[in-house]
Amino acid sequence: MTLHYWSLVLLACGQPEAADNDSAQGPISESHSTDSGDSVDSGDSEPSEWLNLGYELPTGIDPSYATLDLYIDSDSSPQPLVLLIHGGSWVSGDKSNFSQAAPAFIPWWQERGYAVAAVNFRLASPVAEPLNVSPKDQAADIAHALAWLHAQSETYHLSTEGTVLLGYSSGAHLVALLGSDGTYLENAGLSENSIRATVSLDVHAYDVPYALSLMVDSEVEQNIPLIEHLFGTTETEQLSASPIAFTDGWVAPAMLVSVGPQITEPGTHGYIVHTTANHYAAALQDAGHQASTFHDETESHDSLAIGFGVEDDAVTQAVGAFLDSLP
Repeated sequence: MTLHYWSLVLLACGQPEAADNDSAQGPISESHSTDSGDSVDSGDSEPSEWLNLGYELPTGIDPSYATLDLYIDSDSSPQPLVLLIHGGSWVSGDKSNFSQAAPAFIPWWQERGYAVAAVNFRLASPVAEPLNVSPKDQAADIAHALAWLHAQSETYHLSTEGTVLLGYSSGAHLVALLGSDGTYLENAGLSENSIRATVSLDVHAYDVPYALSLMVDSEVEQNIPLIEHLFGTTETEQLSASPIAFTDGWVAPAMLVSVGPQITEPGTHGYIVHTTANHYAAALQDAGHQASTFHDETESHDSLAIGFGVEDDAVTQAVGAFLDSLP
């Protein structure tokens, strides 16, 4: 069992491309471009793709990976936004994964009336190297991407209300952290009301010390050094980037999805992700927050993302029901 057990093998397949000078300065698409201050032309009936848009990070932070792809409908009315956060064990992956390896993922959200943004962010160094970017740094990057999109709302006909964050694998942890620790939004100039809900697809790091305890003597025990590399070796360090440590204040409504067979057998993938999702959901519910879980024993970590949006996909239907339940 290798490292990519916790990230989609087909989706988390490479490093993101650095933003070029043009994409850092204004929106570029394969078919047309516009200056960042101009309104998107809504005269045609086809959805528009705006690729490698450069978003703003605080001064002094390398902006090479601060890019996003935006998929919008031609309708000029403001659309709610969903941010898609890729997996890759916090050390790899790319925003293009959602469009290239999961063909129904983005169209499903568009059919529900959402504008879709797939976001790149700084990646952490592998376990054999000193840590250069932490998961908390990545959460901060994503918050700044959301702030940039909200600032560009008139240009792209986006609503600044009702944004949903969806993350897959390690990205699922990042959206859960953004949906519980409001300091990331505050530091990016956003309010907690900027996020309507979070959807986390198959991750175990809601409570890092707890997850590590389940990984001992498990089929993914060899990944413990990576988690300690990213989150630290002490409980205090690990909890500082664990969503469960922030249940006392604001938390956005959360949907926690897990997959895999053998959920009653300790040490299996299904058991670990199912148990950690229920553990976090119970903590949220005990604190008075809205939290839903869904487990599909027929899906694997890989097929979960590849099949999202496909007709009759159980996980997709569960996410749709969760969205429909939101106030």
